[in-house]
Amino acid sequence: MRIGFDFDNTLVCYEDVFALESKNLGFMPVNWRGSKQELKDELLRRSGGERLWQTLQGRVYGFGMEKAVLFPGVAPFLMRSRYRGDEMFIVSHKTEYGHFDSTKTPLREAALTWMESRGFFEKSRFGLAKENVFFEETRSKKVDQIAQLKLDIFIDDLEEVFSEEGFPPITKLLFNVKAKGRNHDLHCNNWSDIGEHILGPVPDVDCKRLAQTFCPERIDSVTRLLGHGNSRTYQVLTNTSKSYCLKSYPDQLVDPRPRLRNEVNACNLLEDLRLTPRSVAHDEELNLALFEWIDGDPPGSITTKHIGQALSFVKKLKAIPEDVQNNYPEASEACLSGTKLISQVQERIENLESIDNMELQQFLRISIKPLWQESRKWFGDNWPNISFEKKLADSKQILSPSDFGFHNSLQRADGSLWFVDLEYFGRDDPVKLITDFLWHPAMNLQVAHKTQWAKGVFEIFGQDLELRQRFRAAWPAYALRWALIMLNEFLQEGWRKRIHAKPELEHERDNVQQQQLLKAAKICERVRGEKLECPYV
Repeated sequence: MRIGFDFDNTLVCYEDVFALESKNLGFMPVNWRGSKQELKDELLRRSGGERLWQTLQGRVYGFGMEKAVLFPGVAPFLMRSRYRGDEMFIVSHKTEYGHFDSTKTPLREAALTWMESRGFFEKSRFGLAKENVFFEETRSKKVDQIAQLKLDIFIDDLEEVFSEEGFPPITKLLFNVKAKGRNHDLHCNNWSDIGEHILGPVPDVDCKRLAQTFCPERIDSVTRLLGHGNSRTYQVLTNTSKSYCLKSYPDQLVDPRPRLRNEVNACNLLEDLRLTPRSVAHDEELNLALFEWIDGDPPGSITTKHIGQALSFVKKLKAIPEDVQNNYPEASEACLSGTKLISQVQERIENLESIDNMELQQFLRISIKPLWQESRKWFGDNWPNISFEKKLADSKQILSPSDFGFHNSLQRADGSLWFVDLEYFGRDDPVKLITDFLWHPAMNLQVAHKTQWAKGVFEIFGQDLELRQRFRAAWPAYALRWALIMLNEFLQEGWRKRIHAKPELEHERDNVQQQQLLKAAKICERVRGEKLECPYV
């Protein structure tokens, strides 16, 4: 297959570069936050806005080029195409110099230098032939070049390219958040979907080849493991009879959380505790990481000894010095204030309200919303005498595994537990750690175990005098948060994440949604039956 690619904003992401250079040029204040599109809209509203935008573009595509990154998912796509023997071409509408660029940086030279630094022309990386890169002065010349190359497919972020007169009758794939027109054949907003459309699902043999690029030993085999809920996992066997765990994380254009980086950093921090796997190697562009293989399975029947080991792990996390904790970002969906928790629950409700599903909407109307009104009042009546908006003091935060529980642990032959899946790791309120452990639907805990857990964690965090009040006030809100998490499969992005981890469920969406509705209903029934109080403290 002959595959053609646009370059800027198709293969290369400049989102952060635009924000940075707009501040360096004095166009935006240093504390400005927003997307590239929001930045463009803001500048175009100003007097002389078109000149400002073109000046910024010239700066970004030239002087700022070295700060650009590949879009998530591009690297594995290019490498898989190379494995298949596809011919790849880049055809870019790029002038010699940027408009109004005071640095006079040659744009084409900057782009080629950037490609070289990212391994575009290395046979062991992307394997693109340098003579297959074309820069054209105008869009019409770009289209002429595409036609001459006799491609099978071309991928671009601009609908205008496909609507240009003379565009050849080949497959036109629009890479954009929203489709803008009818001149394209396929529309994708992330490179994982592009890979599925063009290359098909990722086979184990491709995972082996990708992992071999950063594995320290020769790989003999890679086998996917079933039943893992967050990321795809594989067992890697090497020529030295070593085993590793390989993880493939969701596309960051689908889930923007840096899950690979979080997990690698967490395992490196906790390596001396010998309670989590050791990080071996990783490649952020490929979104793959290798970890120490732990022989064991999730514990079957939970005992008081298991609860004791979980409490011991939390105690060791709390002992990590505050200055070390402050070097880590917040945990995924951290709740460091009352306002944050309330807004997260409300946002989840609003997202689900947009879904066209009668059963879901009936459940939201009859069960979720009335209970949410009660829970919000309870929250306000019982929250400690501090502002909802006030962020929890650093000294009261903990480095939390976030998705913590026995479902993410492995029991070895000697009975010891190792805690895995730390991709949501970061700073958080201990209250969230405590409640998530008690509410997590994958945990099968008896009342005595939950009581043991609650008593143990309150002893560990005994110096936080407001902890019990925050916990009591937030208990039903966290319950509803979990009920809503159960309904993620009704959301397109939630379903994509589930299928990434468990492709075998692809044709079972209706059944999965029904199961999740039942789980959410049970949580709501428990909250009502317990009159919003936690029965374990």
